[in-house]
Amino acid sequence: MSATEASAPAKAPANELPQLSTYTAESADDRIEGLRLIADSVAQQRQVSSKMLIFHPITLATFAVVVAIATQFVLRWYNDYLVVATSVGGITMTFLIFIRWMTGEYIGIAEDIDMDWLGEDKVAVVKWGGDIIGSLVLGWADNDAAKKRGRRRRGKAVIRGWTVKLKYRGKGVGESLLEEAVKVAGEKGADGILFDGDHANSKRVLPAIFNSYLDKQEARADKALKKVADDKGNFRQRQGSPTWGSR
Repeated sequence: MSATEASAPAKAPANELPQLSTYTAESADDRIEGLRLIADSVAQQRQVSSKMLIFHPITLATFAVVVAIATQFVLRWYNDYLVVATSVGGITMTFLIFIRWMTGEYIGIAEDIDMDWLGEDKVAVVKWGGDIIGSLVLGWADNDAAKKRGRRRRGKAVIRGWTVKLKYRGKGVGESLLEEAVKVAGEKGADGILFDGDHANSKRVLPAIFNSYLDKQEARADKALKKVADDKGNFRQRQGSPTWGSR
């Protein structure tokens, strides 16, 4: 090749996919980011609950009755459809503000999930490249009693929070967090593992009739944990045991 001949550009290396890893967080940054995901999942319950409340048959029926009564009243006294439209718009805004107020408590619950709430509990995370996309908080049913019993009699491990970023759900990320929790619980000598009765997403701010979707999600989570614990856990008890839920 002559000195004046241009050399061919080197072939660019193939782009590598980010690495997906699941592990128990040790650094403060990972623990804080994992905890932030848990808090975000609680805040997201506000949107879910608002949607359930808006489209519930009771809410729709109440809204329809109020609009019908207001429409009849306005037409009787003003006979003006522009006033009707304005009145309906005002009623709609009032309903939406009321629903926002009804579900606002979730924001306060999310703000309470901080390092004090976490204490000394473990935080398992799933990291995709440099981003944490899933988080799980693992504690014990009775920390004081666990310390007295010693390593081989720790009692039951409890999951106090479990979430995955919305766009990564349904891809096995949540299951890998459960597997990590089951592994850690087994290594620490736990008798079993279950969701804490007061876990981060257990709070309900609406009457029970409006919580069916959240309750179904919780039932699916319990089922997923049972499967992982029975398949991969090394515990004295299985979740099918009659005394499983006792602490």
